[in-house]
Amino acid sequence: MPTVKSKVNNTRKKKQSNHKDRILQAAERLFAEKGFYLATLDEIARNADLAKGTIYLHFRNKRELFILVIERKLDILLNKIKKAVREGDSPAEKIKRAIQVHMGFLEKNRNFFQILQGLSGESRKEMEKELTQRILKKNAKYLRIIQYLIRRGIAKGEIKPLDSRKLAVILVGIVHGLTLNWIAQKEKESLVEDHSLAWEIFWKGAKSSEI
Repeated sequence: MPTVKSKVNNTRKKKQSNHKDRILQAAERLFAEKGFYLATLDEIARNADLAKGTIYLHFRNKRELFILVIERKLDILLNKIKKAVREGDSPAEKIKRAIQVHMGFLEKNRNFFQILQGLSGESRKEMEKELTQRILKKNAKYLRIIQYLIRRGIAKGEIKPLDSRKLAVILVGIVHGLTLNWIAQKEKESLVEDHSLAWEIFWKGAKSSEI
């Protein structure tokens, strides 16, 4: 049976985990609204309904908090993409599913996309080391998944024998372009419904003439 001490420790861990989640959620909202420099730890603490000192129990500084906000979302997206591409018979079907999941995730996580797009050149340069090591590598993993599927599509004769990496970049660029337009125009329609448009644009250019 759990001892009194273990019960207390478990309660403390749950409380700390809850605090961390609240901080990350508040930080995500404020970083999306104000950007990295204008959002302050005081505001984040107030929005999380916690004392500012609680933030330092979980994060060393605002920069680490900012990076972890992005990193956590990228981990969730990567896991969703990996799960999605397990389904479907052909590489083309897997790529189409990946686009649908990607756009659905961006629709539900508008703040996350705005944070990524709002990361200025100056702040990128300042945080270059951390971004390269912890964030850009995760983004590269997603590109590698798409690139791998494109290579399989080429091998099976579904996709033209073109540069698989460039095709992956083009496809992700189409998704991001449609997302930017959706946010800028404040469209009421679902973003995920545009996944078929993204796929059609890509597929018309990449599809092998043998199909």
